[in-house]
Amino acid sequence: MKTPTITDPEVAMMITRARTALILDEPFFGQLALNLMLVEDKTIGTLCVSRSTVRYSPDFIRTLSPSVVKSAIGHEVGHCVYDTFGRRESRDPKGWNIATDYKINQLLEEAGFELGEGWLRNKAYDDFSAEHIYSLLPTDKNGNPDNPDTGEQGGSLDDQDESPSGPEDMTPTDWKMAVVQAANAAKQVGKLPGSMDRLVEGITNPQVDWRAQFQRYFTERSKDDYSWSRPNRRMMQYGIILPSLYSESMGTAVVFIDTSGSIDQVTLDAFGAEVTAMHAASRPARLVVVYCDSDINHVDEFGPNDELFFKMHGGGGTDFRPPFIYVEENDINPVVGVYLTDLYGPQPETPPNYPFLWCCTTNHTGAFGDTIKVNV
Repeated sequence: MKTPTITDPEVAMMITRARTALILDEPFFGQLALNLMLVEDKTIGTLCVSRSTVRYSPDFIRTLSPSVVKSAIGHEVGHCVYDTFGRRESRDPKGWNIATDYKINQLLEEAGFELGEGWLRNKAYDDFSAEHIYSLLPTDKNGNPDNPDTGEQGGSLDDQDESPSGPEDMTPTDWKMAVVQAANAAKQVGKLPGSMDRLVEGITNPQVDWRAQFQRYFTERSKDDYSWSRPNRRMMQYGIILPSLYSESMGTAVVFIDTSGSIDQVTLDAFGAEVTAMHAASRPARLVVVYCDSDINHVDEFGPNDELFFKMHGGGGTDFRPPFIYVEENDINPVVGVYLTDLYGPQPETPPNYPFLWCCTTNHTGAFGDTIKVNV
């Protein structure tokens, strides 16, 4: 491996000392930082990271206090922990970097780090994934997500999305193993921040995709009869012929949509696509879609062969009780119900007498029924 060229030894000492302080003060971040080579790069404006290297601008590092230099290294480590590179997929690099900066800076702040002036931080995004934050960002003249640069929000710490990868780069699997090892080491000395403990738990025990959970929820409730004409294919491979559960129609389903302003069009489109898939697979005899903010704004009804469509109505306050009252007052007898919301608002004190699923865009949990986290 080629030794990096250093033209500013004073700054090199600053950033090396910051990494040493990180090892002593925040062993989780410090141990992981040892996997990243520190490389001087005068062609960039701030810092950038690959899976093996942190490149830094000497001029930029000179503007930071020792505490913030330590935070800057922690931030770059955060991109590797969060797998910024692997999760970007086809998203715009600049917009994705902004979205992940919000999440990483949230985790740093919750872990007790000092954030630099103007670093991207917005508490309104705390319950959202980077993918969801990306969908909320305003767009530039080319239609790509951009930094709003207002209020608590400031500039991106990273000069670029990712420096060039090389043969020495750690793989995503390498980083996952390193994260678990660093977390265990930090736990042993009582220095694993709660925010990182939750993140590591998500890495080691990944959640089932919300779309699969959603479809399974309805599938389990649509199979209400046995059919010999549709044999159980799992048992046929063993030469055993058994009937399978099958239903021509699952009865009435109700879908409530929170239109208080907390649900954006991207989330509604993704949710609508899953409801459409459910409708095609389960063929409810009647699908009632109720749009509500603090009151009912609009109601659509669809039959088993109708084409579904979803459009925002309303945009006022929040109250989750009106749709349940509407169902009761109109003598609708659902076999299943679902609510797309952020769960910020008053819920009914008494649960309905039918299975209910909250599809929540935050980390909140419904007062009754089942709740799944929706990440778009």
